[in-house]
Amino acid sequence: MKIPVFLVAVIAAWTGWQGTAMAQKATTATPATPPDISNQTTFEADGHKVLAVDGDTILIDGHVFDIAGIDAPELGQQCLHDENLQDCGLSAGMQLQKYFIMSPFPAKCVLADDQRNDAGKNNGLDGKNWPRVECSIGDRDIGSAMIADGEALPIPGFSLDYDDQAKQAANAGIGLYGAKMVPPVDWRTGTRLEGESQRCLMVGDGKGHYISPLDPRFVKYAREDAPVTPCSDEEAREKGLEYLPRE
Repeated sequence: MKIPVFLVAVIAAWTGWQGTAMAQKATTATPATPPDISNQTTFEADGHKVLAVDGDTILIDGHVFDIAGIDAPELGQQCLHDENLQDCGLSAGMQLQKYFIMSPFPAKCVLADDQRNDAGKNNGLDGKNWPRVECSIGDRDIGSAMIADGEALPIPGFSLDYDDQAKQAANAGIGLYGAKMVPPVDWRTGTRLEGESQRCLMVGDGKGHYISPLDPRFVKYAREDAPVTPCSDEEAREKGLEYLPRE
């Protein structure tokens, strides 16, 4: 996917500032609290009201959810295509956003089966684990679409359908399946491709929140003296940051 010029400019400036930000010392923090969804298991919104935080995380109905069954490259992550490093993390995030924005149907997200049916233990309703949702737009499953389009990897054991989609994408060499990349789970622990720059594109606002560069409000917060630069939403949560609420 072609990255919009304005986003390229903002990120170029932001990554240029990160020499100072990346030198910040890690601080001990209480992890962020998962959203209070009480006994609600279904969340709906018009597509243009759903925000993609990254390639496998969304903000819907005022809550941040992980999309169940997939793992996408982080926003700052790069992959090697035809000997050239490309921004596969940004591509994944923008593709996810595109699904929602361009759909004529409302988005419907349902708490993942293993969380919904676990009687309040180790699920998205217990206030301890971050809730994961399975999302659809009309009859299109978003997780399946992300895998089929080569923008995300399936989480092993979650879905045979997702595994089959991944095999087909790999056979065709689509997107991530035709590239060399560090698995997102390893990228989050600091592993990088040779020549890949150290980029952490999210930013904190200094008031206990973080914000994604896919969010139009990002330009207000990307600055040289930004208080924190999480490399992923997982890291942001570990640092006790909540996603910046919409007004």
